[in-house]
Amino acid sequence: MEWEALATVLTLLTIGVVTPGPNNITCISHSAIHGAKSNKNLIFGMAIGFIIVHLIVGMLVENVEEGSTALQVFHYFGLLFIFAIALRVFTLNPALINKAVESNSLLSLTERTVTSVPILGFKTGLFMQFINGKEWAFVFAIMWLALEGFGGGWIGILSITAITTTGGLIAMILWTFVGGRLVDYVSEERRGRIVFRTLGSLLFLLGLAMAARGA
Repeated sequence: MEWEALATVLTLLTIGVVTPGPNNITCISHSAIHGAKSNKNLIFGMAIGFIIVHLIVGMLVENVEEGSTALQVFHYFGLLFIFAIALRVFTLNPALINKAVESNSLLSLTERTVTSVPILGFKTGLFMQFINGKEWAFVFAIMWLALEGFGGGWIGILSITAITTTGGLIAMILWTFVGGRLVDYVSEERRGRIVFRTLGSLLFLLGLAMAARGA
């Protein structure tokens, strides 16, 4: 395993779990309505779906032929995605975090009262991953940029999957129990800008390193 590949995985994983997305927003809002324990089956479903997405993307990336046009296209697409996300995170307005959570929470997806919102379980967590565009993009970027550094093949795919799934599980549990406080923390103007500019800068530097290495 190359240290550069590990840094790529950990950086992208961190960016993915700390920025607003379907998984963390659902964990926050669902636990707020039904309690933290209600997220157990939901998170388990998310984890299984997360693993399946990694295996699908990993096999697609692994089977791209060396020297092919697709290889070049995927390489530059991955770099473009890295720089685009770096710019988005660096310029993210902390004041919009609370609005993102509120506008995408379970309460905004139904006109029922809070007490009638159903408890979400394994199936919901599982199938959410297949329509989660943010997740597919991040997993593709991670596999494309780091798979070779992890040895390629099933060993590389499973190694990356193990790291990202473990990190994702920890993040979803954290969002479940202290999500409200974390949102309040990064929503504060000064602290939020420090967090997002630091993450954006790290991602930009990572993109430069990958570009210098070449396809």
